[in-house]
Amino acid sequence: MKVAANTVVTMTYVLHRETIDGEVIQEVKKDKPFEAVFGHGMLLPKFEENLAGKEPGDTFAFGLTPKEGYGEPSKENIVEVDKNIFIENGKLNEELCRVGAQVWFNTNNGPVSGKILNIGLEKVTVDFNHELAGVPLYFTGEILDVRMVSEKDFDMGCGCGCEHDDCHCGDDCHCGDEHDDCDCGCHCGNH
Repeated sequence: MKVAANTVVTMTYVLHRETIDGEVIQEVKKDKPFEAVFGHGMLLPKFEENLAGKEPGDTFAFGLTPKEGYGEPSKENIVEVDKNIFIENGKLNEELCRVGAQVWFNTNNGPVSGKILNIGLEKVTVDFNHELAGVPLYFTGEILDVRMVSEKDFDMGCGCGCEHDDCHCGDDCHCGDEHDDCDCGCHCGNH
């Protein structure tokens, strides 16, 4: 079966910064492969385009410009939020509210993550630009399996088909999807 819309693709990949010789940003190996539903907006469109038509056993290598990847950084994505949203039991959660912390916010479009840049007396400045915004990307990898999508693939919460069995987010999850700091191997970006 070939990679196409409404298929679930299992693959390995290595994501490099800029070129094949660039810094390795992420590596997904055969023992914990990446699985994704194609054609449902879960992956970068240009990423899907480069894998369309591939079959199990096929390898791939391609680059994406920042525009094709996570876009360019935007000043509009740096916002100030009320510091009181970090208050728990009458006290500031200093573990969560600290410069450099990755935080999750629920929006009308689902959970989004941001990085805390500054903490003021009443406001907290959060950068919602993707951490790879402005970065050229280069992917290499191999298609391991392709199958038709099933209803079960959309019943797991994030839509990627993973079951989050190994989530280690603990009791202080703030992402709205109960998977903050999730280590389940899912790479769908929805938690």
